[in-house]
Amino acid sequence: MNKLPVLFVSCNVERLPFQAQASSGLTRLLRGMHYDSVLLISSDPGMPGPEVRCTTGDGGTAEKIRRLLNLGDVSSRTPPERASHREKLLRVLLADEPQDVSELNLNTGMSELEYRRLGQCLRGLRERGVLMICLDDIEGQDEGRGVALHDRQLRDMIGGWVLDQQWGAALSFKGDMPRAVSVSVLDDPTVCLLNAAFSLGDSKFPQRMFSSRMSEANQSLSGFGWMR
Repeated sequence: MNKLPVLFVSCNVERLPFQAQASSGLTRLLRGMHYDSVLLISSDPGMPGPEVRCTTGDGGTAEKIRRLLNLGDVSSRTPPERASHREKLLRVLLADEPQDVSELNLNTGMSELEYRRLGQCLRGLRERGVLMICLDDIEGQDEGRGVALHDRQLRDMIGGWVLDQQWGAALSFKGDMPRAVSVSVLDDPTVCLLNAAFSLGDSKFPQRMFSSRMSEANQSLSGFGWMR
């Protein structure tokens, strides 16, 4: 199977019109691709640590994720009301409804390096039929957000990470010590998720950017896609 993309999707989940058809932006990116299962990666400042749950299916993918990240026992099931909510969300995001869905909920407060190591542990799943969607739910963050997809800040941030990777590779080739990655903790859920997505995308700049207006009330989603 070919490597599946990694998607970073930013939206206000509560305001999405769940009766809408699948987003044209995402469906174009995924046209012709087959995925056996979906992993949603979200973030929650109230979490004490990463937690993986099975939403739909037999739990096999969730168990693989648990082993790769060396986490504790997987919760048996996502609560029914949340599972139903996620199923409706995926009907909006994807043209093909997956039979197996897991969710990895990340805490904030880890270092940049820890979020990237998490992505490195999971990126092999891209070649095993798992479509990974980093879901940046901006509910309650519309005013005064530290970062925004509609301006250049996130793109410039990712560009800086790519340059750091290139400098590190060049210095390592010459035998010099590469520059250290920041060890300060991250508390912005968007930046935490974006670090994981960047690593899942092989630490490269995303090859796609997308934006879709979902309704006349201006509910929309936007994001990045790592396609290679």
